[in-house]
This record gives sequence, C-alpha cells and structure tokens, in this order.
Amino acid sequence: MKKFENVYQDAALMKKALLGEANESEQQELEKRLAECPDLQKVYKQLQNGETLRVAFGECENYSSKKAYESFLQRIGQTEPEVIKKPRAFRIWWSVAAAVVLVIGLSFYMSNYGSIEEESRPLIQPGVQQAQLTLPDGSIIDVRKKEVNVMVDGVQVKYKEGVLSYKPTVTTQHEEKSVVEKPVISNELVIPRGGENTVVLADGTTVYLNAGSKLTYPVRFAGKRRIVALEGEAYFEVVQDESHPFVVQTHLGEVMVLGTAFNVNAYTDASVCYTTLVHGKVQFSAPNVGTVTLQPGEQAVVSANGTEKRTVDLDEYTGWVNGVYNFKNRSLGEIMETFERWYDIQVYYETPDLRDITYSGSLKRYRAVNSFLDALELTGDLTYKISGRKVLIYDGVKE
Repeated sequence: MKKFENVYQDAALMKKALLGEANESEQQELEKRLAECPDLQKVYKQLQNGETLRVAFGECENYSSKKAYESFLQRIGQTEPEVIKKPRAFRIWWSVAAAVVLVIGLSFYMSNYGSIEEESRPLIQPGVQQAQLTLPDGSIIDVRKKEVNVMVDGVQVKYKEGVLSYKPTVTTQHEEKSVVEKPVISNELVIPRGGENTVVLADGTTVYLNAGSKLTYPVRFAGKRRIVALEGEAYFEVVQDESHPFVVQTHLGEVMVLGTAFNVNAYTDASVCYTTLVHGKVQFSAPNVGTVTLQPGEQAVVSANGTEKRTVDLDEYTGWVNGVYNFKNRSLGEIMETFERWYDIQVYYETPDLRDITYSGSLKRYRAVNSFLDALELTGDLTYKISGRKVLIYDGVKE
C-alpha cells in the first residue's frame, strides 16, 4: 500500500515541478526521489519533453479501461469471475493508474499548448467575486455593482476590490464590552453559486466565503463572545482575543476558538459538517456529540449520527482558498457537487453508478471546468457533453 501511495506523491511532486509551482522543500524531495528511483527519472525526463506528451495524448484518446482490464486477465491466465457484479471497480483501478500520468501530463500540456477540445465544446468558466449584502434596515446591496461606503452603528462599512470591511470608529473601538451578551445589529452576506467574496469583520477577523454560502455577523461585536452564523463554506483567520472567544454557529453545532485559522464546510443541504484546523486550537460542540477538540491537521466530521475526528491532508480541504482544488480518492459525485456550486452548473449522470467512481487529482480554481473533465475523459471511464449550464456525463466504456 505504501508503494501505491508513493505513486500519487511522486505524481504531485513532478506536476508541481513541471509547472514551476514547487517550493524549495518539495524540489529537494523530488530530487531525492529521482535519485532513489531510476525508473522515476525516465518518466520525469519524458514528461519534460513536450513532443513526447503530444504523442502520448494521441494514444490516450483511444484508451479503453475495459480492454486494459481484459488484457490484464489474459496476461495472468484468468477469466473474469462470474461472481463479480460490479466490474467497474476493476476499471477504476486501471483508470486511476492511467490518471496518475494523465493528470501530470495534461496539466503540463495545457500550460504550454492549451486545452483539448476547446473549439468543439463550450467552456464553462469559474466563479467571480460577487455577493449580496443585507443591511440592518433590510436594504440589499449588490456589492459587485454598487459602491459600499456607509456608517452602521458607529462602524464604517466599505467594499473595495473583492473585500467587504468593517472598521469601528474611535468611539466604538474604545467602548467597553459588557459582561453579558446583548442584542447587536447584524449584517448578512450571501454568496451566490458561481461566486466568492471576502469580509473583514469589525474585530479584524478575515473570512473567505465560498460559493453558495451565507454569513450572518454583527456590525460590531458586543458581549463575552464574538458570534457569527455560517451556512456553506468559509475559511476563517481569527484575530486572537482570549477574553472574547470567537464562535461559528452551524446547523449541526458550533465551533469555538480563541485565535486560529480553520475551514468550516457546513452546507445546509448536506447532512455532514466538516471543521478542519490549520493552526491554533478549536472546539466543536453539539448537543448530540458533546465537545471535540482539534489540533492542527485534524478534522471533525459531524452528522446527526455522531462525530469522527481524523487527521487529513490540509490541502484537500483548504486548497480552494489558495486557488487549487485537490482531491484524493474522492467520488465523482462529491467532486461535482463542489463544482456545481463554484461553476454554477447542474450535473446529470447517464447511470447512478458513475457518481461512485473515485479519482485523485487537482484543478486550478480559476480555470475552466473543462480542464478537469477532459482529464477524466482520457481515463476511458466517461465522456461528457455541455448544454448551457448543464453538464451531461455518460459512461465512456462501451460494453
């Protein structure tokens, strides 16, 4: 299993190096791996050759995972067992093996030669900075279309270049906070599908909001706790204030912190809430699960049935903030749910089992979704069509 996992690690390192995205430690790790493995050196040299990649992509267009599996059975002298009712699971194994090289090659190829089939398929572009701000008096402002510069409850509210900010005046900054929580004037920031935005709260906390999310928060904080309510996904960089803990309320419970960076994924149309800690310390609490304390690199997975604490790859859950979606052994259905919000699309499947195919790979957040779909299509598992804002996914294997 360790050897199989290293394939993905090597693939990720080579991809970063080829695209000029590897940092110093990653470059050193790649050089170490290349020195240890002559076969890996050969693959790396081939991937550096643009002409080699062009030829490889021509061959990949005719790739069939079914034929590959049948060839594999012939080589080991077996026929397909009759008891196997889901041959797709075996196709997936071959598809993942092919995708390791294809994801690296495709990323490098597109960076140098452009996207495959751009001329024949309409491109679905990524989301943009947009949001609707609801003020305490009920008025709604489209922050992308209208300048925001208002005074609300002694706080200057401004919007500029994708960031909505709240800056207390001198008077409100020095106002003593009461020892008990009291009613506050709240704003509501709604991010539509196909959108994103950033808000700097009155205490200096920065919140990056993902598509299809809503944040309700006070214009200025008062009382013992700094409380906000989230529906959707957001990344928080909380300003430390030990005497006034920061609290994020969700439909499944609340996250309490003193000063830290973490990601919360709590869409109300999902039955699970994910809280992922980058640094600092947080606690997730809910009536049915009690309290879960997280350390950096840990994630709390909470549902109506209970909670699970696990160690995760942070890039997989927070990479979107830095402009990259990372997926490791994730089902196509789960991946496309993320893209439905960000690209404001609807995805339909020829058969339900297509949703269950698992993939590993990455996509730059601000690139057309076609890049990702093209890479999947080259594995032989599926093909796709685009009609307006609809993506239709078909079985790519002809039985």
